[in-house]
Amino acid sequence: MSNNERLAQALYELRAQIKNEEKLKYGKARVACTDNALLQIASLCPKRVADFESIPGIGKVFIDNYAKRFLEVIRRFEEAPTEKTVQIDGAVGGVLKELGKKLVNINRRNRLLYMPKAANKYAVDLFGTKTNPLDIIFGNGKTLAVCDSRDDDGEKNGRFQKFVRILREASKDLRDKGQNDLYIGYPFVIGRIPSGDFDVRTPLALFPVVAEKTPTTITLALDETRDVLYNNTLILANYKFSGINKPMPEEDVEEVSRGTFISSLLAFYEQNDLPIACEEADIAKFTEYTADTFPKFASGDLRVEFSIVLGRFPVCSNAIQKDFDNILKDNHINALLNDLLSEPASDGLENMASASAAAKTPLFVSEQSLANINSLNSSQEAVISAIDTIDELVVQGPPGTGKSQVITSLISDAVSQNKTVLLVSEKKTALDVVYSRLGHLSQYALLIDDVENKEEFYSQLRLMTALSRDAANDTLSVDAVSQEIDALVGRLEVIADSMFAPNEFGIEPYRLYQKSKKVDITQEEGRRREIAANSVITEPLAALKFDAVERAHTLFEDTRVCEAIDGYINLSTAYDWLEKTKPELSELDVYELEDKLNSLRGAICEYNGKGLFARLFGKGSINKQIAAILSAYFAQSDGKLKKLLFKQTDAVIEGIRVYAEFWNTRAQYMGLSADETEYVHALIKLRDKCSCTLQAANDVLYNRLITKQIEKFESKHRDILVSIDNFEGIIKKMSEAMDKKQKLTRQKLEALLMADMYNLTMSKRHGEILRVIESKRKWSVNKFINRFSFELFKSVKIWLLTPEVVSEIIPLQTGVFDLVIFDEASQMFVEKGIPSILRAKKVVIAGDSKQLRPSNLGAGRVEFDEDFLGEDEEVPAALEEESLLDLARFKYDDILLNFHYRSRYEELIAFSNYAFYDGRLYVSPNTEKLEKPPIEVHKIDDGLWVDKSNMQEARYIVNMLKTFFNERQNDETIGIITFNISQRDLIDDLIDEECVKDPDFAAKIRTELVRRRDGEDIGLFVKNIETVQGDERDVIIFSVGYARNADGKIVRKFGWLNQQGGENRLNVAISRAKKKIHIVTSLDPSEIITDDIKNKGPHYLKKYLEYAFAVSAGDTESARQILLSLSDTTTPAQSYSSDDDFENQVCAALIQRGYEVDAQVGIGGYRIDLAVKKHGDYVLGIECDGRLYQNSRSARERDFHRQKYLESRGWKIHRIWSANWWKNPKLEIDKICKIVDSVG
Repeated sequence: MSNNERLAQALYELRAQIKNEEKLKYGKARVACTDNALLQIASLCPKRVADFESIPGIGKVFIDNYAKRFLEVIRRFEEAPTEKTVQIDGAVGGVLKELGKKLVNINRRNRLLYMPKAANKYAVDLFGTKTNPLDIIFGNGKTLAVCDSRDDDGEKNGRFQKFVRILREASKDLRDKGQNDLYIGYPFVIGRIPSGDFDVRTPLALFPVVAEKTPTTITLALDETRDVLYNNTLILANYKFSGINKPMPEEDVEEVSRGTFISSLLAFYEQNDLPIACEEADIAKFTEYTADTFPKFASGDLRVEFSIVLGRFPVCSNAIQKDFDNILKDNHINALLNDLLSEPASDGLENMASASAAAKTPLFVSEQSLANINSLNSSQEAVISAIDTIDELVVQGPPGTGKSQVITSLISDAVSQNKTVLLVSEKKTALDVVYSRLGHLSQYALLIDDVENKEEFYSQLRLMTALSRDAANDTLSVDAVSQEIDALVGRLEVIADSMFAPNEFGIEPYRLYQKSKKVDITQEEGRRREIAANSVITEPLAALKFDAVERAHTLFEDTRVCEAIDGYINLSTAYDWLEKTKPELSELDVYELEDKLNSLRGAICEYNGKGLFARLFGKGSINKQIAAILSAYFAQSDGKLKKLLFKQTDAVIEGIRVYAEFWNTRAQYMGLSADETEYVHALIKLRDKCSCTLQAANDVLYNRLITKQIEKFESKHRDILVSIDNFEGIIKKMSEAMDKKQKLTRQKLEALLMADMYNLTMSKRHGEILRVIESKRKWSVNKFINRFSFELFKSVKIWLLTPEVVSEIIPLQTGVFDLVIFDEASQMFVEKGIPSILRAKKVVIAGDSKQLRPSNLGAGRVEFDEDFLGEDEEVPAALEEESLLDLARFKYDDILLNFHYRSRYEELIAFSNYAFYDGRLYVSPNTEKLEKPPIEVHKIDDGLWVDKSNMQEARYIVNMLKTFFNERQNDETIGIITFNISQRDLIDDLIDEECVKDPDFAAKIRTELVRRRDGEDIGLFVKNIETVQGDERDVIIFSVGYARNADGKIVRKFGWLNQQGGENRLNVAISRAKKKIHIVTSLDPSEIITDDIKNKGPHYLKKYLEYAFAVSAGDTESARQILLSLSDTTTPAQSYSSDDDFENQVCAALIQRGYEVDAQVGIGGYRIDLAVKKHGDYVLGIECDGRLYQNSRSARERDFHRQKYLESRGWKIHRIWSANWWKNPKLEIDKICKIVDSVG
């Protein structure tokens, strides 16, 4: 019986118990609920009493009388009622308190507290505009003109330009963050907070507006899709200063009536402990103050000012701060947060993340463990596989490495397991990209980047409630295809295990084919030699390991060694008695011995000439000479040797003359190992049989020994050879099966999501939900979610939210989400991520530590004061690290995504790869020869640096933009990046000026600014490097800006680049382009002097400009040398060793056939062994099998993902196997020629 069935049984029993109780008490009993309603309760498992309101068949009587008792039973049966929590210890509690302080933005940089003047880019006074601004906010949606450029008389900083700058900045905020901060503030309060030494001047109410800009006019209208708001930040500040501890009021203004608005407003603030004095008056000019001229007020003296201002007011939710307060109050957190915030043990090793979790993940990733809806590479698969086995993971995603794809797959994998997923990012672009990648499944996802944007929220709900229920779910087919893929991968793994792992001979079989030469035994000479070689191979010789055979073969390749060993064997055969001579005889001793032997020979001759009787008495003298010779010059003495000296003295004299040669060669022979001795005797036999030199015999014997191993391998692994011949077919089947599985997975996920969505459409409150959705006056997002949270959390499995929205609308409970994913975490402060992690069971933190850190600019963030630390105390990591990613990467395991997809041409990403990632990214070599280089430098000779900007560069860029619109192909996208805001604003201003002059250009700009594709922003942007992370465009124009000033001097003020970590900003800027980068610069790299600059940013800028100039000039070698100078680490590309003989043979054969071939093509992490050119472009990449198996971890990566990646970048890849080349090189070359010739 399942847990759900046991729960249903317990609820049945409770219902029966209630019936009996009521019968005893009242004499009769009501039925608490129907069977169907009870089963719904068991299925939906409500968490709160209010949740029962959504269940069909449950009414007010049940909720009032029985709901609490039913909840008690449900809680007993919850499989995981609450995620395991950890009590907050003193250290973690201290860290949480300090992080919470960083959220408090109560300071004079917060415009919702203190606004002494209407600063450019932030606010403009509406007093004295063309129309009464009150008609905008109380005018029932009227659109009214507030400014006309013709009234400014061309004034550079006139009112029109002030409006333009505010609208421009508000538009950038909306595009980048999804937050619409454009409001009219009216009226204002000025004075001093009670109980605090803090002056305030800020709007009391914020009216959301929409603006429209033409080349000459600005119009405003009330934005009815957003609520009018009270200034809750002001109330929060008062609470903080006054020590008031009570819930914050709702900030939405329910009713806005011109006649009663002010009185209602004052009543609201008085009810919330902020009485404000007011004297009715007409709207007045916004008086500007400095710190010295700001009026003096007594504490609690607050007065209304009837000023009305259009401004950018970042209405930041205080929900994250409230979450911190509640976390500390509850005194418990989940293990994920505890791991993140705890300090390591004293040995410094505990909790430290490994260099790469990839090393811990299994090499074999089962397809059945993946539920992806888009193509993945091996590093992305490692992420999906890892999060199935661990709870905390960091994903390092360098530029263009498919981070959004892996996030999409994490989401789909979780949904396939009926889990609920939350994606968190402060960047609207990041949320939009993943939403777009979800494709058709996005209609089941809820994306909220601004709780004030009611129109977008209700638009999504409207689509959700209208979804059909006809999605198919063929889980069996998905499983079957997964098994098919695993089986195909298994065949590839078997090839690797058999061909590329050392066998019992002690060598990888593929190397046998490279070591051996195929002998044509159909020819008599070849056949005769092979038979002869076979005949001399003894059993001990056949049992030798490869290393022994290789050493012997190498040894006897030396002619002198062969001659010496052969000489010794010959001498030892002819003069075996030399073995008995003393080995230490000197050259003089040998001459003496020869003299004595000559004397002995004379004595023997004389002796032989005597008669019988004389010989009887004369032999004793000869024996004495022989004995003396044996004693003096021989180490051994026996009758055989005495007989030899007596009867064959001449032969001994002849032998003693080669004494030195014998003992010298004997030393070499005796130095041979037993294996080498066995080998050399076979060698000599083979020489004699074949009537050839020892060197020739050596090659024949070695080749036969290797060939015998090949024959042994092939007889045992015929199936492997079949798989090799079918390799392309296996890869094709895998590709087709993966495509099929992705399609089936989408169908399966849609069926699962549709089934969950049924909880929303079949809720008892469905009619009420629809009424609210369709109502003209929409509820706030908060109100809707609070009312219908039960249906929403049961129905929606994919949530895409900002950190603020998470705290605003999601209950503060551990384990609300099975998986929480952070994107662009390098730009998120630690404190912003804490509440979302608390709500998670598992967490993935994605970002890139080599890209932008969070910016403190304008944040008013309170930094930790180290002066409060004790002498031996260190700053906790959570307070020292800048971003959530920086902290997590030292606490959690991490995986690097290393396949680069964004840049079509390797020159566009090569600098970033080498300078920031030590060349670890896999970057596809270029396949085509370009007419113009991917990076073009445009040198501006008359550029001047004036007021932090460069007019000449800006004008040049606007002209480039006009040219681009007229000449672009395939509707290419474009973005402009500057180093600072001043240059960005100047380019924006010049674009606006050109729009006034050129209506056609203006129309193109308007269209381009709002371009979207599948919900993703792909329009023109003009951004400084601080705000461009996450964006990508086909073409990037990069304005360096820096130049000589009017005095001809170069002021080395490089802005953000000069700061610590400034080089990361350069990394972001130079890695945005897909197809082309235009560098517009007024400086030559040699003019930038960086020798005395400490931080890396300016040094990298100079290097990058040197690299860009080299690429632009077509100087490939200089560009390569610059790249190699950027890193001390040996890159994968540098460490490639080539299978020289194999590759050289293939290359030579192709050149002989008349083809143009390059070797080791590419500068990124991937090299192509050989590439065939045709008409200047590479039409075929050839890979030799050996190195592939040396450098890859798994069959999926080596055989499938690598090839698919290269094919996706335009390559056609052909693999040559050592075994096939050994058998028939001509056939392999013919195959290549056929492929190349088929290309037009």
